[in-house]
Amino acid sequence: MRNNRDYIIEKFHQVKQLGFVPSNRRHNTGIGKTFEDYVGVVENNLDRPDLAGFEIKTHREASQSYVTLFTKSPNFPARANNYLKNTYGTPYDDNPELRNLHTSMFASRFNTYKGLYSFRLINDRDRGLLKIGVYDISTKSLIDDSAGYTYDCLDKRLRKKIRNLFYVTAETKRQDGIEYFHFNGATIYAEPSIEKFLDLVDKGLIMYDIRIGSYKSGKNYGKAHDHGSGFRIMEPNVRLLFARMEAVE
Repeated sequence: MRNNRDYIIEKFHQVKQLGFVPSNRRHNTGIGKTFEDYVGVVENNLDRPDLAGFEIKTHREASQSYVTLFTKSPNFPARANNYLKNTYGTPYDDNPELRNLHTSMFASRFNTYKGLYSFRLINDRDRGLLKIGVYDISTKSLIDDSAGYTYDCLDKRLRKKIRNLFYVTAETKRQDGIEYFHFNGATIYAEPSIEKFLDLVDKGLIMYDIRIGSYKSGKNYGKAHDHGSGFRIMEPNVRLLFARMEAVE
């Protein structure tokens, strides 16, 4: 019986041989959607790898953008998303009684959020915590670091979601307003580690996005709705997170 590695490589080769194929979706997410359609991944929000034990990531050859490593809501304190949204979020333009909090931050520098706060990641190695630091925008004095992630939470998420990563590259072109992809290269990455992850955080090479909104209708009206808060890295730096890599010919 073929192992998972051979299976996903075979699926990749089948798509590669097709040459240029039209995008199955407009905008940036079309590349991932198109490749996954061809290899038989059913679109879902399940908390597990995409195919044969591999998480699939796709990128355009010429792109220099951020890749999502994994998404995960802060695991402390309880109801952290509600706390962050209600305390530091800003009202929706179309519904001022509800709040949302969307911002990106690094450990290596302060950001600016709506002219109100500065956010920065705090890597507390003594306590084994990666904290969301909220600072006074003028003085940069710390206001709040009560929400974030335990190292154990991050380690489990790394190992569950991207223990094996199948990273696909595509040449692109446009014709009659439609983007086409030729999925012509792939790399297998394996064995990410929490130590490498935290080192990259400290160096400012991993970005953390908060994407918390509010449900605007239904039984959850007003409660926090996480739209994909998580950790992202620039495409050329993906390799730095893993112990092993293998180019797929």
